[in-house]
Amino acid sequence: MSRVVPGHPATSAGLIRDTGGRVLVVRSRGDRWWHLPGGVVEQNETPAAACHREVSEELGLALAVGPLLVVAWKAARTIGRRARFAFVFDLGVHSAELFADHVMPQRRELGAWQWATPRDAVSLLHRHVAQRLCAALRSSQGAVYLEQT
Repeated sequence: MSRVVPGHPATSAGLIRDTGGRVLVVRSRGDRWWHLPGGVVEQNETPAAACHREVSEELGLALAVGPLLVVAWKAARTIGRRARFAFVFDLGVHSAELFADHVMPQRRELGAWQWATPRDAVSLLHRHVAQRLCAALRSSQGAVYLEQT
């Protein structure tokens, strides 16, 4: 008897903070919700490599990918969708002024970016992304695992 191994898509995002404690959030063109910089993990790509690639593509920055902060399993809630994994990595603390001088947003895909206090960011993000952000900000003892339904 052969066993079918489930394939689960994955996303990978980066938590970027400034020296004042704000977090960087981005919004794709035509999207209602803001999100953390990142995107889909491609076939044969590690989540850390995907985070680096996506942040580089979206913001034009090659930031070092730090420790894994959050792994979330997101249940499929609609027909035709699959459950997926979402990873959040630490991309460090940066000077907002220096960061602004070097960011080159991909205009084709990215509509806007901004620094937001964690409280403001939570109101801008989809609730699952907001949960991951809050878990990442609390994650000082290692990665946090979440199940999101």
